[in-house]
Amino acid sequence: MRLLLLLFLLLATPAFAGDPCADHFRAGMAAYRRADAGIDTVETTLYAGLGWVTRAAVFARLEDRSARTSACQERARLIDDLAQIGAGLQQSRRQFELATALCLGENRRRAQANLDALRDSDAAWQDLTGYLLSFRDRCDSG
Repeated sequence: MRLLLLLFLLLATPAFAGDPCADHFRAGMAAYRRADAGIDTVETTLYAGLGWVTRAAVFARLEDRSARTSACQERARLIDDLAQIGAGLQQSRRQFELATALCLGENRRRAQANLDALRDSDAAWQDLTGYLLSFRDRCDSG
């Protein structure tokens, strides 16, 4: 009888747990929102208000951000920020992949659509990372 009761409790536990489809979907959306906000922040830091964006103007903007830091130090901080953003995009992708596996019907379609949309965020993240890494010659030479 105890074995039957134990088996019943083990089988019943998932039924009372949170909906894994919804849990992963929500976690994916939360990670995506944080990453997207981070990308917007980096883009604003680098480009907002510059008009015609040139490498010299962006480097000057980084130099002028603080009297206590150089452009190269600011660049390094932004590269660190982008590394965290990249981790957030990966987390979002993992959560949406789990949602795609666990959800059915319309929810599965939405999770897959979010995975597809993440490609744009990945491209923006890669562009920003590549752009900041392209200043390596200015920062490593002196």
